[in-house]
Amino acid sequence: MIDIDTAFKYRLKLDKAAGFACHRFVQVLMDAVTKSGLEYAEKKNHPKVYVYLGAAEEEESFAELAEIFLKVYASPEDVKTKLAPFLEGSGFVLKEVELLPYHLSNVQNLISHVCYKIEGVRGSISRALSLCPKVQRKHLYSIERLNAKEVKIIMRTTPLGSFSPVQELLKLLRLDVKKEEYKATRMSLYWVDKKGEFRSV
Repeated sequence: MIDIDTAFKYRLKLDKAAGFACHRFVQVLMDAVTKSGLEYAEKKNHPKVYVYLGAAEEEESFAELAEIFLKVYASPEDVKTKLAPFLEGSGFVLKEVELLPYHLSNVQNLISHVCYKIEGVRGSISRALSLCPKVQRKHLYSIERLNAKEVKIIMRTTPLGSFSPVQELLKLLRLDVKKEEYKATRMSLYWVDKKGEFRSV
């Protein structure tokens, strides 16, 4: 069980390549920590790694998060240096490591919105929203056309991640796009502060 006086909590920020399954990442990260020599702090009845990975296998992501607990303090730079070589070829690239207060809410409870850039969408965005006001109210924070081929969508999330795959959202909005015709890239994750303002994680 974790001793809250001695455990050190780290948040890892990563990129994920398209074609790699998120569900594999917990074991990949566990193996990387073991091989790196970093000392895990055990936590009874909980996974050793907390992971927020909502991007689908076929999607590229610039916003993947995980949290680990260590028994012994190491600087964030040292944690990154030790872990990075053992993540090579996994489909995940470690960008940043941050030391957090132990009592800060874990990452699953923190994230409230996710932003996707979607290429290849056809159809009127304003018409889509007028047809599906319930979708907008329940699942969609905003949608905007960036250019003739791209849109940016910010979706609300559940504790398990995005409420549904991007394809399902596009279908609910009745936008004219087939799965093989578009590319979705997860760009960022957000939480909302007490004033209702977005903060990037």
